[in-house]
Amino acid sequence: MPVISDYTSVAIFLLVGVGFVTVTLWFSWLVRPHHPTREKLTPYECGEQPIGDAWVQFRVIYYIFALIFVIFDIETLFVIPWAVILRKLVREGWGLFAVGEMMVFLGILLIGWLYAWRKGAFEWK
Repeated sequence: MPVISDYTSVAIFLLVGVGFVTVTLWFSWLVRPHHPTREKLTPYECGEQPIGDAWVQFRVIYYIFALIFVIFDIETLFVIPWAVILRKLVREGWGLFAVGEMMVFLGILLIGWLYAWRKGAFEWK
């Protein structure tokens, strides 16, 4: 019996997941009722009657602020596992290297944060 490598099992899992989502979406599209009316096609605004055009321009600062939040949120995803295994890395002799690498990572993020701060990305004018 052939041995399945780690990557083959991941590929199978990925194919089964994508296949399940595809079949589920296709089946729900197939069996859904479709009776469009003017009322059903009206944009929904929390129970209020829509006023004006749906195409409203937002200030770019909202998107920049959201991107900065996502960047620092992802930073947390890297720092927490690093902090959890730091003792193990110190015991194995990789402690100084691991701390240095994290300082480089945080330094790059700090440079980006300072750049955004100097450009006024955190000011709500």
